Amino acid sequence: MNTNPDRNKEALRWNRTAWLRVFLWTAAIFATVPVARSVQRYVYDTIGKDFFTYMVLFIFMSLLVALVYFLLFRSAVKSAHQYTWLALSAGAYIYTTLQLRENPEEAGHLLQFGFLAYLLYGALSHRIRDWTVYITTLLFVLFIGILDEFIQWLTPERIWSYKDIGINAVAGVYFVLAVSKGIKPETVRGPVKRFSVSMLAGIITLNLLFLGLCLSNTPEAVKRYTSVFPELSWLAQEETMTEYGQKEIAGTNPGRSKKLITSFSLRTAWRLIIALIVSVWVCSEFWKRRLKKC
Repeated sequence: MNTNPDRNKEALRWNRTAWLRVFLWTAAIFATVPVARSVQRYVYDTIGKDFFTYMVLFIFMSLLVALVYFLLFRSAVKSAHQYTWLALSAGAYIYTTLQLRENPEEAGHLLQFGFLAYLLYGALSHRIRDWTVYITTLLFVLFIGILDEFIQWLTPERIWSYKDIGINAVAGVYFVLAVSKGIKPETVRGPVKRFSVSMLAGIITLNLLFLGLCLSNTPEAVKRYTSVFPELSWLAQEETMTEYGQKEIAGTNPGRSKKLITSFSLRTAWRLIIALIVSVWVCSEFWKRRLKKC
């Protein structure tokens, strides 16, 4: 993690190695999608499903002990306020893990995307040295989380789940709270730059557009594009992402989240998304005009 204040004296530029780590870890997350269900069945049958909960807690507690040791004896952090925020973040992480015991394999998302948040923060903080780096990190985690669920939808025996997207995002939230309030890196204390605002507006827009595409992936839409591309006809058998004009119903299989079934129309959803995107860029331009050019 980029916490050395001397780094502020260096030219702000992207670090290719840091982004390579992000790419490799993201690829590893995506690579687990086709085999995750087989691994889950094997663990359930041979060890028991509680193994996932204990594994996540063991790894998390090991990392937490290492972090506290580093802060106490290497960084000489003595502030009770910082350790309070670390304790709150850790407590929330443990609580969330225990709340997922009904389907404990879902707790693996907390590890995967918590570590992804760490790598993304390390990569982004080479260029973004103000508080917006925390929000930008979280929004990158959200985007990759949505993409991960989309890949799951494309994979046989895997489903799209808005609940899992929420878990992915929560992992990022816990990391951001721990870093911004607990660790408080010296490098993230500068004034907001125009580049930071542009990055923030860009990732918000990317999330909104991708979410809009997912909201548009209704059963009717799947039928239309599978009729044009017959080689994709198997997608018509997949559980749908979103339906409109119906009541909310639960998934039929254990562990499956509820589908997003809303009384909103697709047209209304896109109108809202477009309005949000326009608002984001108008606000970002106004914000950048008030900042000095950097």
